[in-house]
Amino acid sequence: MKLFSQNPDKRVKIKPVAYFLLLIFSYSCATLSPQQRSGKTPIAEIKRKNNDKIVHTYYFAGGLLAAKSQEEQAHLGQLTQVFKQADKKSTLVLLGDNIQKKQLKNEEDTQLCTAVDWAKQFSGETVFINGEAEWKKGYEGIKDISKYLTANLEDKKALLPRKVCGFERLKINDETVLIVVDSQWYLENWDQQPNMNEDCDIKTREDFFDELRGEINKNQNRIVVLALHHPVYSTGNHGGYFSLQDHLYPFEKKIPLPVLGSLINYTRAVSGINTQDLQSKKYNALNKRLQTMAQMYDNVVLVSGHERNMQYHEKEGVKQIVSGALGDLSPARAIEKGSFSAGQLGYAALEIGADKSAVVRFYAFENGQHKPIWEQQIFQPEQEVIPSFGAPTTEAKVTSVYPEKWTHKSGFYRFLWGDHYRSTYGQPILAPIGNLDSLKGGLKPLISGGGNQSLSLRLEDKNGTQYVMRGVRKSVSRFLQTAVFRDNYVMDSFDDTWAEGFIYDFYTTAHPYTPFIIGDLSSKVGIYHTNPELYYIPKQQALGAFNGKYGDELYMIEERPSEGHEEESFGNAAKIISTTDVIANLRKDEKYAIDESMYLRARIFDMLIGDWDRHGDQWRWSEFKEGDQVIYRPVPRDRDQAFAKIDGALLSLIKKLPMLRHMQNYTTDFAHPRWINHTAFPLDQYLLKSTTEEDWVAQATSIVQDLDDESIEAIFAKLPKEVQGEDVEHIKYVLKERKKKIADFVPKYYRELRKYVMLSGTDKKDTFIVNRNQDGTVHLVQVRDKKSGQETVFEKTYDPKETKEIWIYGLNDEDTFLVQGSEKAKIKLRLIGGKNKDTFQIENSKKVVVYDYADKQNELTQVGEKTKHYFTNRYDLNNFNYEKLPLTVNMLLPNVGYNPEDGVKLGFLYSSKRSTFVQDPYAAKHTIKGFYSFNTKGVEAEYAGHFPNATNNWGFTLNAKATSPNFAVNYYGIGNETHYFDKEMGDEYKRVRIQSYAIAPGYKFQGKNGDSFEFNVEYKAMKVQEKANRFITSSLDLVDQKVFDFQQYGTIQATYDFQQYNNVANPTKGFAFHTTVGWRTNLEDSKQNFPFLDAKVSFAHYLERSERLILATNFTYQTRLNSNYDFYHGATIGGNTNLRGFRPERFTGKTSFVQTTDLRFNAGQFTAGFIPMSYGVYAGFDYGRVWTPEESSSKWHNAYGAGLWVNAIEQATLHCSYFYSKDGGRFVFGLGFGF
Repeated sequence: MKLFSQNPDKRVKIKPVAYFLLLIFSYSCATLSPQQRSGKTPIAEIKRKNNDKIVHTYYFAGGLLAAKSQEEQAHLGQLTQVFKQADKKSTLVLLGDNIQKKQLKNEEDTQLCTAVDWAKQFSGETVFINGEAEWKKGYEGIKDISKYLTANLEDKKALLPRKVCGFERLKINDETVLIVVDSQWYLENWDQQPNMNEDCDIKTREDFFDELRGEINKNQNRIVVLALHHPVYSTGNHGGYFSLQDHLYPFEKKIPLPVLGSLINYTRAVSGINTQDLQSKKYNALNKRLQTMAQMYDNVVLVSGHERNMQYHEKEGVKQIVSGALGDLSPARAIEKGSFSAGQLGYAALEIGADKSAVVRFYAFENGQHKPIWEQQIFQPEQEVIPSFGAPTTEAKVTSVYPEKWTHKSGFYRFLWGDHYRSTYGQPILAPIGNLDSLKGGLKPLISGGGNQSLSLRLEDKNGTQYVMRGVRKSVSRFLQTAVFRDNYVMDSFDDTWAEGFIYDFYTTAHPYTPFIIGDLSSKVGIYHTNPELYYIPKQQALGAFNGKYGDELYMIEERPSEGHEEESFGNAAKIISTTDVIANLRKDEKYAIDESMYLRARIFDMLIGDWDRHGDQWRWSEFKEGDQVIYRPVPRDRDQAFAKIDGALLSLIKKLPMLRHMQNYTTDFAHPRWINHTAFPLDQYLLKSTTEEDWVAQATSIVQDLDDESIEAIFAKLPKEVQGEDVEHIKYVLKERKKKIADFVPKYYRELRKYVMLSGTDKKDTFIVNRNQDGTVHLVQVRDKKSGQETVFEKTYDPKETKEIWIYGLNDEDTFLVQGSEKAKIKLRLIGGKNKDTFQIENSKKVVVYDYADKQNELTQVGEKTKHYFTNRYDLNNFNYEKLPLTVNMLLPNVGYNPEDGVKLGFLYSSKRSTFVQDPYAAKHTIKGFYSFNTKGVEAEYAGHFPNATNNWGFTLNAKATSPNFAVNYYGIGNETHYFDKEMGDEYKRVRIQSYAIAPGYKFQGKNGDSFEFNVEYKAMKVQEKANRFITSSLDLVDQKVFDFQQYGTIQATYDFQQYNNVANPTKGFAFHTTVGWRTNLEDSKQNFPFLDAKVSFAHYLERSERLILATNFTYQTRLNSNYDFYHGATIGGNTNLRGFRPERFTGKTSFVQTTDLRFNAGQFTAGFIPMSYGVYAGFDYGRVWTPEESSSKWHNAYGAGLWVNAIEQATLHCSYFYSKDGGRFVFGLGFGF
């Protein structure tokens, strides 16, 4: 069987090898020789000013393990002399792949001795960073390397991060800071590391990103050197770039494999099969977040090893240094302007100037000497900002939050989207002017804030006491960047769009001035609070460089809840810490505790004032030492969402969606307790474990008594007189009405909290004693095992009328779980041992599930029936995370398209993901799709269900599909040269209407890197409609007449899938492979059975350095391994994605092959007044054919055409195309989503 015609008369003239050669050429320009795209000579002397002295020098090198040749060893000796001459104001950063655990036993190992020698002779500080080589023996291997370096160098910070954690900061001086990230820690399969994060406060990857962004924000006045082994940009082998020699020798220069070698390298470049390549799934996810983080700040440079070469890139605002060239060199390529690459033995140096300028310089070893080969100034000297603004000269200013024109909306708009507090935002008020030189005795700006919605400044007075200046007008771009588009940099992308205006308008659902009186309300009920004050802050000299983004607006200035504020409203506490720190301390020892009654009081007050945004970062905690205990009392902050007014017909409907249901309108009736408390629910469940329903009612009653109506009137009178009116009167009325109902409402929320109970011990030895009582209640006692004896630290009884499940986490150290009582169990117990060896003694195994690490030699003693237990290293099952709660997320999306067969096609896509105790990736996922075709009047519906196992990557699947009697397919006969008769006979003539339904249970393996394998069995029933005046009934010889009978089929099949794209909605690089092999039989005629094979391979790769021109191609192959099948089971070609330009099922045979190829051009971006969009065009060429035993045909069919697409913020894509074939033209459009 010939796949490609050599006959010039045939329609196929473009050979697949042409596409292949084009791709190879596009990414085979990597070399060992130096390359640079700067438009200047490799070394251009950078002149420094006299006052620009070097205050610190970083030296970067990596890949020491690869230095094995005699020449490489010689250069290491030279490098020793270089490092020996460095002064104390320098840091040597060894960027990974330098040490392996197996070397530690051989004190004469060359690389190990060299590394230790460098550190000992280096006058400054030496920092070792982990790479994949260091992680080869896992967590314990890292611990051993750390112990070795600490002992030999007498430096606990020799290997960073310490405690095998995600990152660690090392302050250098006032000009620069080093943040070391263990990127391999992120990439590791945590299920294979039982001790992962044992000593680390960061327990999840999402926490890692949050903490890292906060650390970068704190150091925005310094040059941040973010050092990690894996680069976010690379034009070496790991980035998908290869030399011509690599294509000839893909495997260590041993066996020449021309063409095949190129295919191997190309597949590696686009697929991400190698988890150490940038294109791999987890690595790509890490890169996106780090790139976005770096783009948010202009003082960050990333430094990495990994590649066996040297590189420098400046791309999309991200600066990347790569220096891993100590041995076994590999090629790289300079692509973007200002970039550099060299596959030479060498290292990089980064010089930091006193004026916060920075110069990177690369050195290479040549002819026994080392010399600089390229340098570039990557940070310009910090310019002294001399503001043109003087000190404020007036004491007050009449102004408003928004320009008045922003608040003018039509009646129809207000009907749909509501009135909110829009008029208040446009109402001018008289506000005092804040002169920072004199306010609070003089305030100096330090850094901009890192909040999710507001632009804020951190200020400091002469005594070091800190304040926060936060804009009353919130920021749309900051909200979208930090809360919505964490993987993509979108700052300023929404400027002057409809979406920006809409979000600004949505912000008016929050009253702009009530946060200034909530402190007074809090004082009346005995709750700690900040003391915000309202000022108009003009641009002024005191703002300095911050005048660009701050000033000439209304601002809230309040104390920053931190050390230095011994305010009465903070309880006169000398120390105030974050929620994250409180939770970490609660794990450490039972001496740490929170004041539950005070937190409970604060939370009931939240519900009273309707403040629905109360996640963990909205709290700070005052610390008090009381005897042997350390007590934390809450300080609520950020009271933006109290008294929210979310009205409007359409907005009221939209906020009923599950992801928005917590945004509640402030009315006299309380919303469902779970939704108004949605953001606070995890923290409430974790911290309020001892409270009773009576406690809740008592606190609510007390609050009502303390907050009398006269106080409400007096406090609200403090609002600006210009905004006193109907809205304020309504808020007071609702508040007074809610006071009457709060005591009846809080028990409902208490019962929500008690449905699923989460309890945890400490990182020390704990004993949990669970007694099941005759009445179905469960009595739980937590005991701390101390040297002095046992001490009860927690005790509570749970009623099955309130509680469905109790999750008990032992955490670290050796814990004991005792389940006693033989009575019938009503409450399910989940016992999670945690780190170290744990003991489980189960007398009654009914409704008991035990989880623990498989490698910890746990003891399980049971009486009677066997206890259900999962001893597995699954990290998500064993790790304690207080935010892990049962949750269901639903999504409903429209689906619309058009093609000549179906006409307009309308449908929907509904998905539901349910998380219970199993949450990685979920406990169950349901997807339902439905379509209606206006041309055929046909309906099709599909269901897909996936139910992962708790202990491994396998899971049960269930798929189903049904079509209505009007559902139609095309039939032109069997063969590669069937006649196209649509023009003569009309569209209906070739249509075959088939009603069918199918169900297929299966078992599926879901890999971590985009791969999956599924085995299933399918039952399918179908009925082909026998109708006159159709091609299928025009001759008795066309099909067996039995085809019109009711048919039932059974199928056994196995499917393998792999997919990895750098962007699902608009990929510039990616690979997908799908294959299904199976056997199908007619259940009523066993002779009608056949094996089959379907396969599809897809590639996408950009062709030039800007990544705007992309070549994408698909190869699709189908075959039936005998002829015992009916026409609807044949191998077909034609349709929207398969030989475009031809009708679906245009050709049917025993075997088919199609290649589709697109040349895509990402044309640009526009806002369209709505949201940021990118758009592009493409030209496509397809060819293919079918084979049948009865036909001798050498004909290949082809089609060509073009199309355009519009992509909305990389999530939704609208596309349309027109393709032409010998049958005529075909227009198609559709809407797809990247999630």
